[in-house]
Amino acid sequence: IDPVVRSAQQQKQFITDAGHELKTPITVIATSLKVLEMETGPQKWIDKAQAQTEKLKDLVNSLVTLSRMDEEESPLKPAHFDASAAVRETAESFIDFAASRGHALQLSIAPGISYYGDEYAVRRLVSILLENAIKYAVADTPIQITMEKGKKGIRIRTANVCEPIAEQELGRLFDRFYRVDKARSGEAGGFGIGLSIARSIAEGHGGSIEAVCPVPDRIEFRAELKEMTGLL
Repeated sequence: IDPVVRSAQQQKQFITDAGHELKTPITVIATSLKVLEMETGPQKWIDKAQAQTEKLKDLVNSLVTLSRMDEEESPLKPAHFDASAAVRETAESFIDFAASRGHALQLSIAPGISYYGDEYAVRRLVSILLENAIKYAVADTPIQITMEKGKKGIRIRTANVCEPIAEQELGRLFDRFYRVDKARSGEAGGFGIGLSIARSIAEGHGGSIEAVCPVPDRIEFRAELKEMTGLL
């Protein structure tokens, strides 16, 4: 077992080190592209390079986040906050983006819910779930997001119409770097990290997250987060 543990620790350390080392050259490239655009004017090749640079930046930031969530000492910073307002504000910021992709975003957020946890992480969780829903929902179908008070915390759920997903694939959606069949995802596929971060956030709050298909063409992501008072 020891060699396996050491190997896992070395992988985590590599991801952390590589993530930090990559930040500087990516920033230099992004800055250089902006300067080049100012000197030569807009060009499609510069636009493409900038878009790919942004993707690299997102990938590195996600890798660093995953690495930090793996550390024994949790990076989460709990505090009391208005969970209803935080979830609603985050969800509303996706309304126009969803509409541009042909989806009506339907919100059902229970009001006045106070929660003790990491507000930034909860907002990140909501963003990940909505980005995922918008990316994979069948065209011209609505996306629902709900939040309600749970027995020991809060429950957040998203639901959308999707192409049929095999049962064995459902269980792998939260695996790192796993992506659904490219035939379904087309060019919308990401790095397969977002849902892994969502799971780390849920587990960091003493909770859990799961993906279920109550009917073959509908998927729901159900996250349950507990109050962090008992986790300190």
